[in-house]
Amino acid sequence: MSESKENSTTQPVNDAINTQNNRPSIMASFFALSEKLASSRYLKWMLIALLPALILLRYPVDQRDYDLWWQMALGKYYLTHHTLIMDHSIFSWTPTDPSWIYNTCLGSIFIYLAYNLMGGFGLWIFQWLIFLGIFLSFYLFLRMIHQRLDVTGVTIIAAIGIACACACNYYKPELFSPLLFCWTIFIFFCVKLTRRKFLFYLYPFIFALWVNLHGAFVVGLVFLVLAFTGELLNRIIFPKESFTTKDLAHLGTACVLSLAATLLNPYGIDYLLSTYNMLTSDMGLNNKYILAYFSLWPYLKDINVSFFRIGQTAWIMTMMMFIMGCLFLYELIKKRSCDFALLIVNVALYWKGMETSRTSYFFILAFFFSFFYLLHRLKLKNLPGKATILSLFFFLFFFVNISYFTIRYSTETKWFGAGLDSFVPVKEVSFLKKYRLEYPIFNDYVIGGYLLWNLYPDYKVFLDPRLMPFRKQVFPDYMAFTSIPVTSEAIQRFTKKYPFKIAILHYRELPLIFDFLRAGGEWRLLYFEQNAAILIHKSLLSTIPPEMGAVDLSPFRFRDVKNPQALLNIFYFYVHLDPKAGRFIYDIYKNNVSDYYKPKQEHLQGMDLAIRQKELETKSLTNGHMLPAPRLGTAPGKGDAASGRNDLSKPRPKL
Repeated sequence: MSESKENSTTQPVNDAINTQNNRPSIMASFFALSEKLASSRYLKWMLIALLPALILLRYPVDQRDYDLWWQMALGKYYLTHHTLIMDHSIFSWTPTDPSWIYNTCLGSIFIYLAYNLMGGFGLWIFQWLIFLGIFLSFYLFLRMIHQRLDVTGVTIIAAIGIACACACNYYKPELFSPLLFCWTIFIFFCVKLTRRKFLFYLYPFIFALWVNLHGAFVVGLVFLVLAFTGELLNRIIFPKESFTTKDLAHLGTACVLSLAATLLNPYGIDYLLSTYNMLTSDMGLNNKYILAYFSLWPYLKDINVSFFRIGQTAWIMTMMMFIMGCLFLYELIKKRSCDFALLIVNVALYWKGMETSRTSYFFILAFFFSFFYLLHRLKLKNLPGKATILSLFFFLFFFVNISYFTIRYSTETKWFGAGLDSFVPVKEVSFLKKYRLEYPIFNDYVIGGYLLWNLYPDYKVFLDPRLMPFRKQVFPDYMAFTSIPVTSEAIQRFTKKYPFKIAILHYRELPLIFDFLRAGGEWRLLYFEQNAAILIHKSLLSTIPPEMGAVDLSPFRFRDVKNPQALLNIFYFYVHLDPKAGRFIYDIYKNNVSDYYKPKQEHLQGMDLAIRQKELETKSLTNGHMLPAPRLGTAPGKGDAASGRNDLSKPRPKL
């Protein structure tokens, strides 16, 4: 009896001991399996082969990139006028700030030549050469610390590529900045590892080039200052783990020479002073209005469609910072030391990247070097092998996630630089050029980038995405004018200050377009296409050439369009003019847009509701008082421009 009691008492204790003993064995089995997978060459090369496909999926042609066009316009101007100095007021007819200086002379020339020689494909090649240059710096750094490019390394590079897409998905001179920043960090860590101080003196050459490619050279200078400050603290607090006094002297000298090298630009010190004034006084304007400067903090808690594009960047950056925090804490506890240079640089770049999305890639790129350097320094080089299963899971998650988003939330997506001109107003601008409508013209902010490329010198723009030349007067006036519903009186006051009688507006500004058309019959719809509409003041109707009356404005033109966003814009434009035209575009959307496009049914329901509401509105007006609908521009002797081929009352062909 006593034996059974004793057995029953000791059994739970043995079970508890066995459970505790099993936990280490489970972890040991997990790590053993991870290390076994890490040694698999087949798995590693399979992921390396999938890596370019993953990056390609994440970097389609961006349909929001209007900066490309004005950047190429600058490059074209530099070459055709044989100069590297530009008066930025020449492109606009509105008042500009002559004190603003912007210098991307070499960068703008490069992308202009790439586009001029090979079109959009040339720009895609330029982007991927940048990617290859960044990958090369990663690979050489791993070789330097004798670290294999294993599954974990490939997954980290994939995460970096995905997270950088938030700011690096555009074809413009800014792409030079992540490349040069990578090599700036590479040199810093190379000296930390090898103590080859002469490499610091490559910095002045890098910055002499960088200052003429893109304005983010400022971040490179800030990095050098932060690194020097951190190394100075290392020297004071942890001298055994720091640069020597002589090393610090060389780094400080290289910093001063790098700053001096930035004077080697066409404007000299004036460019640096202008850049300083912009950073200290005008960033609030950028953060308030410009999409590229939005904060990433809100996307840590908003899990919705935006997570696929922006939320991933915010979460990847935060996970990277968490990993770095763990390594810093481990070093502090185990080694009783801390690398202040790495700590300061990573915290500062993470904070700034989360505050301003456009600068997010600096921390993301710095993470790669900081992470693997700390693994090398702390003798944790076997950690990536033990994390192979976890890394493989994240790589597969990234691949499935991006593939799903590409299939379900994107349609008519293009790669390799194709279709750059499909989302800009090519036909609308051709119309302006062909009929030589009266100058000047009014345009919205975004579309100004393309107009600067394709209309100058025939027409000058009202404003464009360069923003800073207009920051003192035109841009504040524009935002005040467009940020609220515009009345007829507001339009009259605005046109009195800025006299224009022709307007070209992107469909992003649909409310503004209809505000003009409802302004007491003063403005008429003259022409519209897939991306923008051209409006004309009634006082110019008598100057329209008779042949303009034969221009096709019917919805039949769009029967082959498959882009859902373009069809939505066209639909909401047409449905305000005639519900029959709206129904026709509805049918085009229903037949042309893929059923795999997830928002399709939601869009169709919204379109159907808009048609029904417009039909009820039309019916109520017919039974009561007939209000004049927005009218199309008319040509002398031709009647309504919607007549003939544009008669929406005629039977519609079946799709």
